[in-house]
Amino acid sequence: MTGHQTTNSVRLPGLDGSNPLGFLAALGVLRILDHVARARRRPLPRMRWIEVGHWQPEIESGADSGLDDVISAILEDKATWVDDPALMLAYDSTGTELVDPRGGSQGIVRDLKPRPAVMRLFLGRLVVSAEVPDLDFAYRLAVRRSLDTAGFYGSEVVQDNNGNTKPFALHFSAGQQTFLKAVAQLQSGVGEADLVEALSGPWRGTSKLPSMSWDATVARIYALRASDPSSEKRGSNPGADWLAFVGLGFLSAVPHGGALLTTGVRGGWKGGSFTWPVWTSPLTGRVVRSLLALQVLQGVSARERALRGIGAVFSSRITRSDQGGYGGFSPAKVV
Repeated sequence: MTGHQTTNSVRLPGLDGSNPLGFLAALGVLRILDHVARARRRPLPRMRWIEVGHWQPEIESGADSGLDDVISAILEDKATWVDDPALMLAYDSTGTELVDPRGGSQGIVRDLKPRPAVMRLFLGRLVVSAEVPDLDFAYRLAVRRSLDTAGFYGSEVVQDNNGNTKPFALHFSAGQQTFLKAVAQLQSGVGEADLVEALSGPWRGTSKLPSMSWDATVARIYALRASDPSSEKRGSNPGADWLAFVGLGFLSAVPHGGALLTTGVRGGWKGGSFTWPVWTSPLTGRVVRSLLALQVLQGVSARERALRGIGAVFSSRITRSDQGGYGGFSPAKVV
C-alpha cells in the first residue's frame, strides 16, 4: 500500500498523569520512542492523554506496535545508556576534580553538585562533542540526547550555600544515595518485569532498587512523619523511575537573575511547586517540549486551555526536610 499511513496506538494504564512520577514516566516513553523513530528514520510517535477517571497516556505510532513492542524498544534503548556521557558526571570527594565513575576508585561522588569549575568542564566537554564536523547521523542523535539530558542538571553560574553547583529543582536525593548513582543503578537493574509493572500497573512498590522520590503518593518528609525517614528501607517502582529520569530530558534548568529556573517549577528551593499539563490531542515530542515551557498554564480560563488542547493542569508542592535534605512531592491538585 502507498499513500496511506497506518496509525496504531497503545494505552499505558499504569501511568497516572496526576502523579508527577506517572507524568514524567510517560514523557520518558515518548522521548525513547522518538529517539528510536529518528534513528530508524520512521514517523515520529505522538502522545495524548485519555481521561478514564484518571488521565492515562496513549502513544500513537506509524509502525506496528503494542505494549510488548514499546517495552522492547525501552529495553533496547536502556542498554545504550550504560556509557552515555551525560551519566559520566562524577567527581572526587572535594568536588574539585572530574573522575571516571567506571574506574572503581573510592571516594567517587556521582551527583549534580560539584564545584562550579568542574560542572563547567563537564558541560563544556559535552558541547565540544557536538561541534565535531561531519558527524554521522546516529552519533549526532546520541550527542543530542546527552545534551538534552545534561541540560536539566543545573548551571555552574548558580551555586548553593556551600558554593557548589545548584542542581535542578526536582533533585530530591540526599545522603549516601546520590542522584546519578541512583540513576546508574536503575539503568543496570531495571528489567522487563519492572517496565511491565510501570506501564500496565498496578504499582507494588516492592523493589529494592533506588527510588528517585518523584511519586507523590509516598511522602517521606520528616516534617510530615513521626520519625526520621532517612534510615528507612523503602520499596520503589524502578521502571517508572527510570522512565521518569529519561523524561526529564524534556525539561531544562537555566540561570535567571541569580536563581536557577527549572521548567514547570515556581517558587524557591523549599516550598516551590511543579506544575504540568495533560493534553488531549496527539503531540510529537518537539511540541510537548514547547508546551511544557508555556508560562500560561495557570491563571487562564478553561476555554483558553481547551483551545490549546489542554485537558487539565496539575500542581504538586515540593517539600524538603531540614534533616538530610530529602525532597519529595505532596499529592497533586488540579489548578
